[in-house]
Amino acid sequence: MANTLAAASITILYCLSWPLLQSFYAVSFILTPLWTCVQFILLPITCLAHAVLDVVLFPFRLRVLDRIETIYIYLGIAALIGCIAGAVLHFSFTFISSTLSIDAASESRARSRQRTAATYRAARSKRKAEILDYASTRTMVKTVSNSQRQRGLLSQTIIEEQDSDF
Repeated sequence: MANTLAAASITILYCLSWPLLQSFYAVSFILTPLWTCVQFILLPITCLAHAVLDVVLFPFRLRVLDRIETIYIYLGIAALIGCIAGAVLHFSFTFISSTLSIDAASESRARSRQRTAATYRAARSKRKAEILDYASTRTMVKTVSNSQRQRGLLSQTIIEEQDSDF
């Protein structure tokens, strides 16, 4: 009974898949010449890809990695030990500095209480404004004669230093 049930299910499956198989064979028969032309056109790219793969896979063909396996393991373990030691130092320093209240957060809070460049500039500009307001209340006008305006740099004396023998 089991054999007849299995045979019947295989027959039904074949009858259902037969149209799909025939259509697949027809499409492949029609597209085979087109695929051959595409392969011929892409042949230089295929050869270049094979050459690149040969160069890239060269170390795996010569078993170079087998020769450097021990140093790879040594350097890998050294890197793991270094990472673990760095993490332990980082967390222990963070714990100790926060316990003793010498962490960078408290220093930044202390700096924020100090005077910043922006507050210094604001105070300085305020002071200058007060000085200018005071100076503008008393105005003094100096009259310059025409002879002083036209003299320029030629009327000024240039004093040169003399060399001494000492």
